[in-house]
Amino acid sequence: MQKAKADAAKTAIDNATTNDAVTQAKNDGATSVDSVNPTAQAKPAAKKAIDDALKAKNDAIDANNDLTDEEKTAAKADAKVKADAAKQAIDNATTNAGVDQAKVNGTTEVKQCKSTTRSKTSG
Repeated sequence: MQKAKADAAKTAIDNATTNDAVTQAKNDGATSVDSVNPTAQAKPAAKKAIDDALKAKNDAIDANNDLTDEEKTAAKADAKVKADAAKQAIDNATTNAGVDQAKVNGTTEVKQCKSTTRSKTSG
């Protein structure tokens, strides 16, 4: 989009027949190009999906009454490490497909975090 606006500005400058018209075309073109401000969508949405998966996992851990407080803390820490790694992968992705893959991998990793119940079940 920015290139199209720049090309249009160059054409207007080329078609100008006076210095004033060139100056006006240049100013209009600069304003038009400056107005292009893309909004990030893929990465914030992917990170939200990771946050949602982490919240769901933490809620499931909290609801598991077979876990001790220490086990819950350890399981939540493991899930957070995996969520943070997924967010880093999302940040490192350079394409929408890469972002989508990092999101899928990350949400799967967070959801699959295992929690152990050794203390209450084996003790």
